[in-house]
Amino acid sequence: MYSEDELRELISGMTDDDGNELMLYSKEQVDQGGNIANLLLSTATIDPEDCKDIATAGLLDTVESGEIAVALSEGDQPRTLSAQSGSEGPDAVEVLDEISGKMDQCANFSVQALGQTYEVTSEEVQADTDAEKTFATLSSRSGDNQQKLMQVSAAEGTLLVVATKSGANLGDPDQKELEDLINEVLEKADGGSATSSPTSTSTSGSTSTSSPSGSASPSETESEPEETGMTSPSPTASS
Repeated sequence: MYSEDELRELISGMTDDDGNELMLYSKEQVDQGGNIANLLLSTATIDPEDCKDIATAGLLDTVESGEIAVALSEGDQPRTLSAQSGSEGPDAVEVLDEISGKMDQCANFSVQALGQTYEVTSEEVQADTDAEKTFATLSSRSGDNQQKLMQVSAAEGTLLVVATKSGANLGDPDQKELEDLINEVLEKADGGSATSSPTSTSTSGSTSTSSPSGSASPSETESEPEETGMTSPSPTASS
């Protein structure tokens, strides 16, 4: 299990694709929120109630027996990034398995928050991260602004990382942004090179097969990536 300080370290220093920093919520703000569901949805009522997990990407009461850290960015398309780790109950993979099993019954549900009620249509998105299990949804809510919310949740052991982005139009580039944010957190958790490189966000190439821990030669970063680069991953080759 991760401590709250460790979780905060994992999601700190991130920026979204618009250059906005994902600002860490203080411990007091998280405590005041009660749980991340309240931060993202205020004190919303979901009907059917069983669909609350879908609406909150799994970040619900599971954190009551564990720790959580939250970061948010401001802008036209706000992003959230959160990491939680539980000491009791099912591990993160089981949590996502249970949530994904509810998709059939939760394709449509209603949310009542701040005196307003709106209908939500949710569909599963085929996202991919470096975690043991990934589950993602794209939700649209009724109303004048037709706001959408994309959520990508990734489970690795006791660690559950969730990235969300809201906006009027969301598609593949937005999904990749969320996947990259999660992969960066996972790399930190794995003790990867992301912690020692201030420009670690630039290591994610256009192909998901490229290795972020490639050659240390600075001159190679200037050249365009070659298709053949994937066939020679040996770090022992010296130029």
